[in-house]
Amino acid sequence: MRINGINTAAIFAITALLAGCSGMMGQGAGKAGLHMPGKAASDEVAATWYNPPSEFPGICMTQFKDGRLRFDGGFAFFNPGRWSYDPATAELRLEVAPRPDLARSHAHQTKENNLLRVEAEKNALVYSVKAETKTIGLGGFIFYRNMPCRVSN
Repeated sequence: MRINGINTAAIFAITALLAGCSGMMGQGAGKAGLHMPGKAASDEVAATWYNPPSEFPGICMTQFKDGRLRFDGGFAFFNPGRWSYDPATAELRLEVAPRPDLARSHAHQTKENNLLRVEAEKNALVYSVKAETKTIGLGGFIFYRNMPCRVSN
């Protein structure tokens, strides 16, 4: 059948295709994922955070697009780690290697430098991070977003 010169089968096919695409785009909306707000650092790296050297050597935290989290130049005891980001709540979750002192060592930082909470039972630090967020506090150090990491291992 034709409506205004257009085959109705084609209309139904296009409608079904568009409905399927919109459903795919909506998958994961508002759920934790691996997309950070702002510009990605590279094809493999979602974000970098750097604590430049001062009285201690520089420390780099790298968030890879596959969910891995790695510390270089310091904080190696947090490796291996994982990260996820929930765009609905603007929460960056860093899951690090088990540390019995994680909650105690971050207790003084709660709500400072964007740290929302420590989930010690999950070995996780949860931060408020939006596109305009420039720093986070980790282990008493300030990490700057998108600053080139210069560390030696």
